[in-house]
Amino acid sequence: MADTSTQGQQDAVPAVTAPTAARALLGWLRLGWLSAAPGRLAGTARVHWQFSLVLLVAICVRIVVMAGYPPIMWFPDSFNYFQDAITHVPDNVRPNGYPFFLSLLLFLHSMYPVAVLQAAMGTVMGVITYALLRRRGLPWWGATLAALPVLFDAFEMQLEHMATADILFTFLVTVAIVIACWNDRPSIPAIAVMGVLIGYATIVRSVGMPLLVVALVGMLLRRVGWRRLAVLAVAGIVPIAGYMMWFHGTTGKYALTESSGAFLYSRVSTFANCKTITFPADLKPLCDPLPPKDRWPSQEYLWQNWEMPPYARDPTPLMTLYGPGNPARFTPASSSLMEKFAKHAIAAQPVVYARVVLNDFFHTFGWNRQPDPNNWYGNGSEFRFSNTVTPVVWWACGPVDVRLGCLAADKHDMQALTLNKQLLNWLGPSGGQPTVNHPWAGFVQWYQGFMYFRGTMLGITLLIGLGGIVARWRRWGGVSLLPWLVGLMLILLPPMTAGFSYRYVVAAVPVTCLGAGLAFARRADGKSLREGAASLGRYFGRGVPVKQE
Repeated sequence: MADTSTQGQQDAVPAVTAPTAARALLGWLRLGWLSAAPGRLAGTARVHWQFSLVLLVAICVRIVVMAGYPPIMWFPDSFNYFQDAITHVPDNVRPNGYPFFLSLLLFLHSMYPVAVLQAAMGTVMGVITYALLRRRGLPWWGATLAALPVLFDAFEMQLEHMATADILFTFLVTVAIVIACWNDRPSIPAIAVMGVLIGYATIVRSVGMPLLVVALVGMLLRRVGWRRLAVLAVAGIVPIAGYMMWFHGTTGKYALTESSGAFLYSRVSTFANCKTITFPADLKPLCDPLPPKDRWPSQEYLWQNWEMPPYARDPTPLMTLYGPGNPARFTPASSSLMEKFAKHAIAAQPVVYARVVLNDFFHTFGWNRQPDPNNWYGNGSEFRFSNTVTPVVWWACGPVDVRLGCLAADKHDMQALTLNKQLLNWLGPSGGQPTVNHPWAGFVQWYQGFMYFRGTMLGITLLIGLGGIVARWRRWGGVSLLPWLVGLMLILLPPMTAGFSYRYVVAAVPVTCLGAGLAFARRADGKSLREGAASLGRYFGRGVPVKQE
């Protein structure tokens, strides 16, 4: 008797004749799909009306944020990004992935489009989180619950409304992970797109450097096949290798930045005890003689020129060696020297290094945001909504125009003069500087006081994802393993390489929530990009009813 079972076989695909395909192509070229889009979106909103209401509220809150702090918020790094977008010169401190994004919008001579696009990235992350978890069998309320931290967290919105690389990086990573988890065995084109997104995310923020390795391990344990692993590796390496060659053309070195050694030095400077560690002679000038309890938090240690009170008249080691200017701290020679110092300190005090890393890691999961000494990095006033906004930094002030909020103008500072001109030429008389508009800003400040994803909630979410992995131990954690690993990496890597910042934690929230949601998921049936797109159309394109649990 013939075996008519279809188990383990590709789903049957109806034959498509050439005339039918031609008509479909012509219809697409005539933008018929565009005219049908409003109806499809309306159908989708009716089917998923609960989530649609949640999404509408999230969009309204973002509109209030933009009304309260137009056009966008800045902080010191923003001016570096802006200048890199204009000059197209590799930055020694941060990769130029975000300046590439900014450069696409400079012709508009406004920061409003940047703010709108970044707000859209936040809402899209919420939508695709919901879409993936609904596809994986979660009820509407379960999928919506996983999307809430992305859609409503005040500090997520604050980073969306700031000229910083964080949201672009988070968006790229989240989209890549959703693609990886949409099917149990993604198609080769889908894997290629995932690799490119991961590669580009790596040149947006250097914290993403291990991300491709983590993705390869996760997909290897999912047993997707060697062809898909090879495609993922090649697609991920291409953007990174291309950037490194571009960096080499300017600096003569194949790298993403010249700052990895400097940031690692700032990490160990909080605990390296030069009274008990014997350093080589060339490294001794980097020692800080002060007791660890009197030192700066790690990241500020890299930028500050003078020690913390009560030793504020004593220069830091970097001030003594390289002077007050930051560029000298990110040369190949200085970065190499600081990297040697850091590795020597870690090798001499591995237990102390592990302790400070773990302390920062667990600090992430506190219920309230605890200020660090002097309310510095990551959770200070620069990284929250307030009645004041960050003015133009001193090194962006020049004698051309003082209307940008500059406190001083130095006629002899050519860097300040150049950046001052660029701000005025590209962003108009205001230089793109934000204003604070009430009552909208007041609402945002009130909202910020309680509407954020607390560290304890993030810790519980991480544990839920771990539970899903343990439950699927026979399948090496199943589909939830990859987002959980990426979330853990994004939480743990900054304390290991630079230092703790609440700002860095925000990037881990979407994928961690995905990992927790996928702990309750079922196995997906789709096997190809075409089938995945068809399934996405069922949920979000054509309004086909979905059972509402």
